[in-house]
Amino acid sequence: MQIDYVKAALIAVWILAVGTLGARFGVTSFAVWAVLAVLSVVPPALMWRLWSVPSPTMSESIRDVLH
Repeated sequence: MQIDYVKAALIAVWILAVGTLGARFGVTSFAVWAVLAVLSVVPPALMWRLWSVPSPTMSESIRDVLH
């Protein structure tokens, strides 16, 4: 399914961006890294859970029935 690939790519980019920002700003504290870890995991998890697959269009439904 195409949307699963898009979601996975967005999640990977988000996690890498948050980690890169933490490294770029020179974060050395474990507590700050823990907060960054939560910030890098929670929004993508919510996105994965709440982003539903769109319902099929009429033409897709007809094509599925005919095949």
